[in-house]
Amino acid sequence: MIKFANKLELRYYFNDRSNYIDAMIKYRAEKEVLSLLRNLADMLDIKMTIYCESFQQQEGFREIWSVAGENSRLISIVLNLFMQLWVRPSLLVGGQAVVESSTADEERMQREVALLRSNLKKKTPGLTLSRELIHLLSASPRFSKSKSNFYEAVRGYPKITKLTLRELNESNRSRSGSLEVRREQFDYYILRSDELPAIKDNKATIEIISPVLKDARYRWKGIYNKGGETIDFYMCDEDFKKEMFDEKIVFKSGMCIDCVLLIQRKMNEMGKVVNVSYTVETVVRTRFDKMEILTPQGKRHLRKLEAEKKQLTLDLFG
Repeated sequence: MIKFANKLELRYYFNDRSNYIDAMIKYRAEKEVLSLLRNLADMLDIKMTIYCESFQQQEGFREIWSVAGENSRLISIVLNLFMQLWVRPSLLVGGQAVVESSTADEERMQREVALLRSNLKKKTPGLTLSRELIHLLSASPRFSKSKSNFYEAVRGYPKITKLTLRELNESNRSRSGSLEVRREQFDYYILRSDELPAIKDNKATIEIISPVLKDARYRWKGIYNKGGETIDFYMCDEDFKKEMFDEKIVFKSGMCIDCVLLIQRKMNEMGKVVNVSYTVETVVRTRFDKMEILTPQGKRHLRKLEAEKKQLTLDLFG
């Protein structure tokens, strides 16, 4: 018989003395728990398998997942990280996000995860989870969406008054303090929208496949240098379009533009970030073979960036 040194307990508390729960609500919510646990384990390169365990029910409803793997200590770190993320609200009073995740935040998160993964492999003694990592992971759209789906499901079941999380040992005794979320706090985890802040790529390069000069409602097609993907984009640089329309700039196959590209984003149901639209705001230069031409609006844009850079330097050292 397998002995499980690591277990995770999720307990639902009800407004009555029953010990039953709507199965559809339960499984819709708990798939998010299991999904996030699996994502964390994969992220940290920790092998583990989660099992359901039968036990005698008490008042309310207890779900216990027994976790098997190569290293009990590493599994405990995953469970601890999960618990801290799961009870950390995503929204402030009024619905504003606690943290707005940016591209820079995503890069910092990847560095923090890589550092933790490296320390886990080295079996660094006295290892603790950094506040920075918890902060960055909690802002990650993938984890925010999982939490949002979970709390939205349980909010729709009025008899649930609160939830608690604990890590248990092989004897079902607590290995950690109990973390609690009450019903009145559920709204702080449920995202108001799947829309994410737009990001701006000031150094985008697009190889134009097909331009559209006469009707602004239609999108151009090109190959975006980040990943080499083919994208449909709106061209909002009216000066550039006019020069092409007047044939002052002649379109040729293989023609590229360096530009300022605005990317609108949203989360899908799984919490994956998807780009929903692309808009070229300014064409900085055109390139064909070895010939480059800086546009007038591109010159203005570069002067503006240089002025902002100088102002930032003055603010830092003045």
